[in-house]
Amino acid sequence: MRQAGKRTALVLQGGGARGGYQVGVIKALAEIAGRRRLPFQIICGASVGSINAAAVAMAAHDFQAGARHIEDLWLSLRCNSIYDTRALTLLGSSLRWAGTLVLGHFGLRSRGGLLNAAPLAALLQREFSAALLQRAIRSGALDALCITASGFAEGNAMTFFDGAEGIADWARARRRGVRVAMTADHLLASAALPFAFAPVRIGTGYYLDGSMRLTSPLSPAIHTGAARILVISTRDGVPDRLPATAPEPPSIGEMAAYALDIMFNDNLEADTERMLRINNTVSLLTPEAREKTPLKVIETLMLNPSQDIRPIAKRHRGSLPRAMRILMRSLGVMGGDGRMESYLLFEPEYVSDLIALGYGDTMARRDEVAGFLAG
Repeated sequence: MRQAGKRTALVLQGGGARGGYQVGVIKALAEIAGRRRLPFQIICGASVGSINAAAVAMAAHDFQAGARHIEDLWLSLRCNSIYDTRALTLLGSSLRWAGTLVLGHFGLRSRGGLLNAAPLAALLQREFSAALLQRAIRSGALDALCITASGFAEGNAMTFFDGAEGIADWARARRRGVRVAMTADHLLASAALPFAFAPVRIGTGYYLDGSMRLTSPLSPAIHTGAARILVISTRDGVPDRLPATAPEPPSIGEMAAYALDIMFNDNLEADTERMLRINNTVSLLTPEAREKTPLKVIETLMLNPSQDIRPIAKRHRGSLPRAMRILMRSLGVMGGDGRMESYLLFEPEYVSDLIALGYGDTMARRDEVAGFLAG
């Protein structure tokens, strides 16, 4: 295990199909690093970020080959690779939810999500290799893989981690870290979007999307010993403008999409901003004062989209399966700003555009990124 204080972490947050942007960044990072061995010792992920994080961790011995495999995998995806898009399946789940609203008082309740994530579960079972992960850890190419899910019963952000000896479990307010033998179920739990997918059982508990409870997305990297953190966000940094005229009130679907946007991005941006303030405060302390404080400077670099992803999703919304378009139209999100589509559109045309955007954004900051990776 690399000496504490020298470890660099890669943090990948949620975003559904926006994870394609992360893939483009990973592709550029592998090119900029210019070497086979992974330049990160700690990999952390939540939601779709957990899936990309595991793929990067398993490729610790050959980051460039791993980046190519991740890109090929994402370009091969269709919506039906992630959730069941058959019309009868979507109709059945919709009717069950409607029945719950009407007859829930009489005990008729839907226990699943609106979408059936069986295809994603099968994909993760095929792609995840505990043997590759353990090889990376035992060889010293990787110190830790951290996957965060939201515990339903305990109300915690639960970070499952597998890694080198010497990394201890942790417990803080509403967040815990527990060493486990990582499996595909941990990834599935971390990516289980609330309402869309059913919660995943691990042990005696049920878990949902890791972005729900993870109010401090950088904390797993810090707890496992990172001194430097590279963060990949999936939202541009430009705030929305108020419209010139008052729009119609948002539909249920539009409010759900807005909630996803908050869940995936707000905490990450706030935590990164908080880290920068702490760094600035510590840098102002005298050497004697630094010795007396538990705070430390953690160098942080965030890579995020240079443009709003929603218009890209709007351009490709027609590639959604017809049954999904009908469902989304009934929820009032088709024809909107593309926010919901940006999270659910696992189709190659859209994914390809996101990969190109992530790659281009990172290469545009090549010198800055290369300096960070060089330490």
